[in-house]
Amino acid sequence: MKKYYLTIVLLCLIFGFGELSYGQNFDRAAFQTTIQRGISKAYAASVKIWGIDTLTKRQNSAQFTGVVIDADGYILTAAHAIQPNKRYNVIFPDGKAYTAEGLGRISYEPKTGRPDVAMIKIIEKGTWPIAEMGWSNSLKVDEACISIAYPTTLNQVLPTIRVGRITNPLGQWGFVHSTCKMEPGDSGGPLFDYMGRVIGIHSRIDVAEDVNYEVPIDLYRKYFTALKVAKDYPALPEKEDEVGVDPKANSIQTYAAFSAIKDQFLDFEKGLKESSLLVKSTIKGNSSRAVGTLFYFDMPKKGSSVKSKSFIVSKSSLVGDSITVYLGDRKLEAIVISRNRDHDLVLLQLKTDVKSGIKLSTIKDGASTKIEDIGKFLISILPGRTNEISVLSSGIFNQPKKFSSGFFGASANFIADQIILTSVAPGSPAEKAGLALKDQITGINNVPIKLPPEYGGELTKYEPGETISIQLVRNGTPYSLPVFLTHMPKSSNHPANFFAGGKSARLDGFNNVFAHDAIIKPEECGGPIFDKEGKFYGINIARFSRTACLAFTSAQVYDFISNAASL
Repeated sequence: MKKYYLTIVLLCLIFGFGELSYGQNFDRAAFQTTIQRGISKAYAASVKIWGIDTLTKRQNSAQFTGVVIDADGYILTAAHAIQPNKRYNVIFPDGKAYTAEGLGRISYEPKTGRPDVAMIKIIEKGTWPIAEMGWSNSLKVDEACISIAYPTTLNQVLPTIRVGRITNPLGQWGFVHSTCKMEPGDSGGPLFDYMGRVIGIHSRIDVAEDVNYEVPIDLYRKYFTALKVAKDYPALPEKEDEVGVDPKANSIQTYAAFSAIKDQFLDFEKGLKESSLLVKSTIKGNSSRAVGTLFYFDMPKKGSSVKSKSFIVSKSSLVGDSITVYLGDRKLEAIVISRNRDHDLVLLQLKTDVKSGIKLSTIKDGASTKIEDIGKFLISILPGRTNEISVLSSGIFNQPKKFSSGFFGASANFIADQIILTSVAPGSPAEKAGLALKDQITGINNVPIKLPPEYGGELTKYEPGETISIQLVRNGTPYSLPVFLTHMPKSSNHPANFFAGGKSARLDGFNNVFAHDAIIKPEECGGPIFDKEGKFYGINIARFSRTACLAFTSAQVYDFISNAASL
């Protein structure tokens, strides 16, 4: 009998059975290791792509994603992103760039765009990382999957990671359905299985965050020869290749409880729930809600003026006046100690100490956010509801201020050494204030504007709801006009802009943040994040997009508290 069980264990190790765990005994550490192995195997072959002008070499198309699958430089991507014979710039995660040419594309149905299959090929000689192709005919419901792609709005050098599960191996319109969230820029990007094999290509989404459609990898296998020809196919090509059968089909593991992943982390509720609290306040007469992270100052310096030892860090733009804090059933009062506009952080001090919260001494050294940590489990602790589970999607990066700036609505060009308005959007704040085409902009809030970078750079400093003064010259006469800035209008009617809860009002303009793929609403920012060992990892600062939440690391939070409270 012992020999029989030993044989079973060895088979599990050989075929990967043990990696994802059976039944309801979810092994978080083993699962995380499995996912990180898959990411490590697939990461280097996932590439960022855009079209280029053959003469100027400048970008002339939207950014999208692809994956290199063989040594000849063939790249799988989505048909709606490419054109046959067009040239493309292909950038690998290591920064190396090559030129590729559009080959075949099959996308003939107007309503769905299916099958959305296409291929391009690197035309230069070289050696590059490649990803192994899997089979979509062996996919199973609740099989783990990994997305490695380049969302346009993040506009980062490196891709971001999302981890999910297969919800339908072959569903509506012939697509694979997965919970790996995607948005514009991810199109053409690879969906990998937990072994790091390409099983699908990102195609389209629904409004719901967990509904994402992937082109089955078997279609690329079936039409690989046809796709090598630079042709726009109006129907499925007659030439078909053999798809084959996945040799690992019988060993692919699923985990039924993965569909309720939050339940696998309920033990965090007991020990960490009191680190997260609800912060209510008033901003310009309107009620506002945010989540706060509770800290306990357990390392006082001699002569420190700090009275209370209980501090709260939250998102500053969501916290106003008349602050009330709710810690479970307790209602507490707090006052503002300090605000940091650049980081959008606020430090509150409770008027009464509570003997709970994250000990400040435990977060000084910070948590690791190295590239090799990508894919690790993160838990966002939220008051009044179940915690959100996510994975670390990136290393540390800067997210310049763009979408959070106040909307002005006028573009300018540098003409004859002057900043001249060449476009004023109808109904924009600029038009309502009376600005017009051919106005020369000379200053913003009395800051002289002489060069193009100064125009854009100065405007991005101001937020929605602020009134700025524009200095200009019109027909030789100087003027000064007040302009009330509003929120940026939605860029399009793309489903990625309409997910539940939407984006944070202040969502960028942050340095040294990391991304993760939690489903956090804007008013839930400010709360704590922990890793699977229960170590404090950071604070959610913004719901940036459908695919990404941005967060500050524990070390940055420590520095903010220390500086703000003069600890």
